[in-house]
Amino acid sequence: MPKSDIHSPKSAGFVVIGNEVLDGIVLDTNSNWMEIRLTALGLEMRMLVSVRDDLEEIGKALRFACDNCDVVITTGGLGPTHDDMTLKAVALALGKELRLDEEAMEIVEKQYKALHAKGIVSTPEITESRRKMAVLPEGSTALNNSVGGAPGVRIDLEGTTVFCLPGVPSELMFIFEESVLPWLKERISQKYYETVVEFGTNDESTFAPAIDTVMRECPEVYIKSMPKTYGTAWTLRVWISARGNNAQHLREKVEEAIRKLEEVTGIQASLVDAY
Repeated sequence: MPKSDIHSPKSAGFVVIGNEVLDGIVLDTNSNWMEIRLTALGLEMRMLVSVRDDLEEIGKALRFACDNCDVVITTGGLGPTHDDMTLKAVALALGKELRLDEEAMEIVEKQYKALHAKGIVSTPEITESRRKMAVLPEGSTALNNSVGGAPGVRIDLEGTTVFCLPGVPSELMFIFEESVLPWLKERISQKYYETVVEFGTNDESTFAPAIDTVMRECPEVYIKSMPKTYGTAWTLRVWISARGNNAQHLREKVEEAIRKLEEVTGIQASLVDAY
């Protein structure tokens, strides 16, 4: 799949790392939280891959994501324990050495002093396990984490930028909002517009040909029906979205697609306030 200029990224993918996710112990809510925000910025979400705490599996998933996405975000595996191996796997996959990063060490030291002052940890000492969180792939940029101990990481590659974020939701959200979003907002030029409407039918199969017809007539627009279980609703939700460089143009194209759906089906659409 062709890649866009990394100075104006258009696509993103996620690599979710952790045995606890795949074993069903922890529910991955991080990806959905980020997807909503990245889509609103104009990025197209291309993939979501979950892998175990395994160097080879993490590396394969990362290389696959980097080959297909302008921005790749990994979650999990940045902590002090033996199975926190994301950065080692990233370094191996990208052919980079692991090195103690001074900026990352400053973040770790600052955080454990703060955590000790609050009585959360028993000592501010930088143990070998805590030092591990400041060992990053060469060429990385450490991202501040004022919630937990492990810094986030940004790695700029040719054609792709990789962000490695902690799996703890509060830490991930802090780094995402303080470091990831500002970086993206400076670079994304693509716009996004979407709306969801309801049509008075409960049969997706009879509505499907209308979607096909309108998508042929409006190739800039993506249309997706979102049915509920038969017999539980008498309306069909339809999601219409578009990406491009002009926000007003996108809005007009989405509204045009809705009008055409009404014309083809003979059914009036109603706006869905919350979805």
